[in-house]
Amino acid sequence: MEKKINYLSRSFADIKNELVKFSNQYYPELADDFEDSSIGAWFIDLVSAVGDDLSYHTDRMYQETNMNSANLKSTLLNLARTNGLKIPGPKCSICEVELSCVLPPSTGENIGQPNWNYAPIVKRTSLFSAGNNFFELSEDVNFAEQFNSDGFSNRKVTPSRDNNGNITGYTVAKSTIAINGTTKVYKKVLSASDIKPFMEVVLPENNITNIESIIFKETSDISKSPDTYEYYIDAEEYRLSSDAVMTYRYFEVDSLADQYRFGMVSSDNIYDDKVLKNIYKPHVYEDYTEFTANGAQKTTRYYRGEWKSLTQKFITEYTDNGYLKIIFGGSNGYAVKPENATTYGDYIASNIINNDMLGVLPKEGWSMFVLYRVGGGVSTNIGPGSITTINSAQVDWGGQTGNTNGTQRGQVISSLEITNLSTALAGKDAPSNEEIKYLVKYNTSAQNRAVTVKDYKTKLMQMPPKFGAPFRNTVIEANNKIEMSFLGLDANGQLDSALPQTLVENVIEYMSNYKQINDYIEIKSGRIYNIGFEVDLFVSKNYNTPDVISNVIDVIKQYFAVENHDMGDDIFLGDLEKEISLVDGVISLINLRVFKIWNNGYSPDKCPLPTYVEGSVCDVGTNNSTYTIDGVSNIEQIDIEQTDHVLYGDYNSMYEIKFPATDIQIRCKVR
Repeated sequence: MEKKINYLSRSFADIKNELVKFSNQYYPELADDFEDSSIGAWFIDLVSAVGDDLSYHTDRMYQETNMNSANLKSTLLNLARTNGLKIPGPKCSICEVELSCVLPPSTGENIGQPNWNYAPIVKRTSLFSAGNNFFELSEDVNFAEQFNSDGFSNRKVTPSRDNNGNITGYTVAKSTIAINGTTKVYKKVLSASDIKPFMEVVLPENNITNIESIIFKETSDISKSPDTYEYYIDAEEYRLSSDAVMTYRYFEVDSLADQYRFGMVSSDNIYDDKVLKNIYKPHVYEDYTEFTANGAQKTTRYYRGEWKSLTQKFITEYTDNGYLKIIFGGSNGYAVKPENATTYGDYIASNIINNDMLGVLPKEGWSMFVLYRVGGGVSTNIGPGSITTINSAQVDWGGQTGNTNGTQRGQVISSLEITNLSTALAGKDAPSNEEIKYLVKYNTSAQNRAVTVKDYKTKLMQMPPKFGAPFRNTVIEANNKIEMSFLGLDANGQLDSALPQTLVENVIEYMSNYKQINDYIEIKSGRIYNIGFEVDLFVSKNYNTPDVISNVIDVIKQYFAVENHDMGDDIFLGDLEKEISLVDGVISLINLRVFKIWNNGYSPDKCPLPTYVEGSVCDVGTNNSTYTIDGVSNIEQIDIEQTDHVLYGDYNSMYEIKFPATDIQIRCKVR
C-alpha cells in the first residue's frame, strides 16, 4: 500500500490530524510519543505550521493571478499592461475662462479701433486660483490675435464710453481653457550609466497628472530652464536663433512602435539650417472668412497637417506606489558600432543597436528638461464664477515695447480680469483597485486602424481640432466607398455646409494612416433643412400674453437647438407639443404647423418631406395658415399627418430654425 496523506488538508488542524493518523497507521510503535509535552507532538506541530504557511502563500499567489480575487495594485497594473490598457493617474479639472483687459483707443488712420500695440500676450504659465485650487491656461492668450491655438475665433471687443459718448478704451475679452494644477520642470544631466536601451526615469512626485513635454539640450549646463514656448515647438530638432546649442523634443506616444505623428506643416521660411526664426507664426494655415451683410469676418483658422516620421518618442506609466515613470526607446540611433567584433559582427550588431523603430535614446552629456503637471483630484471641480484671483500674470508684448508707453502698459496689466464661464469638471482621483479591476475586465484593446464605418467615425473624432473640427459629421458606406458628410458652424452659431479646402485635405491626410488600402474616401457637405413654425394657442387672460409668446418661442428654439441634435436625428413633434403645453399661461395647444423654407437667404437644400395639400386625404381641416416671411417665396407646409408628427432626418442632414424671430409665428386666443 502506498503511504500518503490527504492533500486536501490545508489548515493547521487538518494537516496535524492527517500526520497523527499517518503515524498511528504506519508507525504504531511511536503512538505514545504524541502527547502535548512530547518531542513527537512538537515535531508534528512544526511540520503542520510549515504546511499551513505554504498553503497560505500558495493561495495568495493563485489569488493574485485572477482578476476577480487579486488585491495587490502591482498585480492589477501588470494585468492591465498585459491587456494593452494604460491606467491613468489623477485627472485635472478643466473649464472655460474669459480673460479680459482694457486697451487704449488708436489714433490717426486706425481711429475707431483698439491700439493693438498694447495687446498683451498672457503666457500659459500665468497662475490663477479659486481658493486653494490653482489653474493655468492651456495656451498663450494673445489679445492681438483673433483666433486661439486650435483655430477658432475667441475674441470680442466692447468699446467703453464716457458721459459724452466718447470712446475712452476697449474691453477686449478672450475665452480659452484653464487646467487645474501647476507645471514644474524636472532637470537632469544624463551620464553614461543612464544611457541604456529602454531607459527609465521616475519623476520625484506622486501627484503628477501628465507630462506636458520633454526636451533635451546639447549641453550639461542646466542652470537655466528653457522658456515655456520651447516645450511646444512642433519639431523634433531645432535651434533658436538666440541659442548656441541644438534642442531635441521627444513626443509622447501610446506605444514605442508608433512610427508617425500628425503635426503641423511648417512655413518654408521658418527654419534656416534648423534655426528657428519665427516663434509666433511658424506654421502654414488658412483663415476661413465669412462674408455677410456686415462685411467680411474671419471665423475659423485651419492649420495644415501632415504625417511626420517619429523617432524621438517616449511612453509613460504609473508605478505601484503612484509615481510616474518615463520610458524611452531602445536604440542610440547614432551609427555606433560595437567594439572587438568582426566586420560581419559589426554589421549585424549595428543593425540591431541602431534600429530606431522603437525610438532613439538621448546622448550622454545632454541636459533633460521634463515639463510636467501636478494637481488634479475630485476637489478641483468647482462652480462657474469661482476663478477670480490672478496670482501671477506672465505677460509678453510680442516685440511691441518700442512702440508703446510703459505707463499705459502697466495700466493694461492692472486691468486684467479673469472668470470661469463654465463649471470646472473632469477632476478625478487616481483609480482605486476596484476601478482598475473593472477597467481591465471590460477593456478590449482597440485596433489602430479603420475597418468598419464606426472605426472611421471614431478616428475622425480623434483628429486634433487645430486641423479642423466639423461641428457634426456622419460616415456611411455607399457604392463601395466611405462617404463622410460634414456640417460646421458660422460666426452666428448657425449651421454652415461650406467645406474649406484645408479641412478636406487634412481629413484625407489624417485618415490615410488608418484606412484600408482599397478604401476610397469621399467628403461631402451635409444638408441643412431650414424650417419654420406657426402655432395656435389658447392663452390664459391671467398671464401677460407677450411673455407667454416669448416663452413658447424660447421652448421651440431650445428644442431645435443644433447642439441638442446630431446628423440624421428624427424630430418627434409630439414631445415638442408637450413642452409647449407645459409653458405657464398656455391653456391649450390648438394646432402646430411646420413649414419647409429654402433659398433667398436660407439653405438651398429643400426638405424632402411631403407637402401639405389642402383637401387631401390627410387634410384634417385645421390648416387656415397665414404663414409668410417678408421677401421669401420658397415656403411650403409639411404634411405632418403623413409623417405621423415626425420630422424624419436623412443620414447626412440636420433640421434648423435659421431666424427664430421671424420663422416662429404664434397666434393666440385669450380666455
